[in-house]
Amino acid sequence: MRQTTPFASLFTALIAILASAAAGNAQCVLPYVLTNGTTPDATQVMANFNALVSCLNPGGAANAVQYKASAGSLGGIGPLGDGQLGVGSIGNPPQSATLTGGSGIAVTSGAGSITLATTIATTGTGLYRQVMSATPTSASTGLANWLNQGTAAVSDSSVGLSINAPSAASLTLRGRYVAAPAAPYTITALIGATRNGTAASGVGIGWYDGTAKLHVINNTANGGAAVFQVTKFNSVTSSAGNDFASAANAFPPPVWVQLRDDGTNVSFAFSYDGANFLPLFSVAKASGFLGASGYSNIIFFVNPQSTGPTLGTLLSWTQS
Repeated sequence: MRQTTPFASLFTALIAILASAAAGNAQCVLPYVLTNGTTPDATQVMANFNALVSCLNPGGAANAVQYKASAGSLGGIGPLGDGQLGVGSIGNPPQSATLTGGSGIAVTSGAGSITLATTIATTGTGLYRQVMSATPTSASTGLANWLNQGTAAVSDSSVGLSINAPSAASLTLRGRYVAAPAAPYTITALIGATRNGTAASGVGIGWYDGTAKLHVINNTANGGAAVFQVTKFNSVTSSAGNDFASAANAFPPPVWVQLRDDGTNVSFAFSYDGANFLPLFSVAKASGFLGASGYSNIIFFVNPQSTGPTLGTLLSWTQS
């Protein structure tokens, strides 16, 4: 009677495992081919076993995503962080990458989740939807500092940031300002003005030197058709005249206004479509009303100067 030793049994088991693994994993190349009737050799069996282990050994750290490496073994990317994805790269192993949003798209990543959301209105075919910012607030615009607040009030609503200024017997600017960014930059705003006074009242944006003087663009109405003015102010209660004053072309708000500082010149412009702007006034900073270093703050303001209160609203605010 033929006897089977434990050593022979082990070889038989290994041969069976290797044969099964090789059949199910054609990409794993074994150095020796063992067929039925072949006398098992420990060196050959162990070489095949080690080749199989090397081929099937997971690549990368724990929780890595596996892929077939160029040498035929397994490679790994990761482990991936919250919201990361495996992204293809022609001629190279896949890469781990984080999904980022384009214009108007916010990406929020969590454990095993990615959430995409719009940050601007995208429904319908409204005139302004391609150029509107997210709803402006005191925090998002940085317009958190009062200039001559008095009894004026600021609020953030579903349409934007608003300054509500009571009527005033004479020129009295009230506004919110923020430090200007480093040049070059462009500030583009859509402003609304709600008013019912019988004397001049204005709403606009511009520059404030941080001490007293301002250089601004106003949408102003004086009991009749609204006009544009680029105005200089010695203080919140004293005008130094206009650099530009339009004819009574009835520029009713909401209307787009724009400030630009290219490092050498500052300029003012307006638009009714938010994309194409007409320049109103430009001057070299060195010779501008506020001086080379005076264009240091951006301000959104209301100038009631009328027998009724004036409400100014920022409907859109972008910096580029």
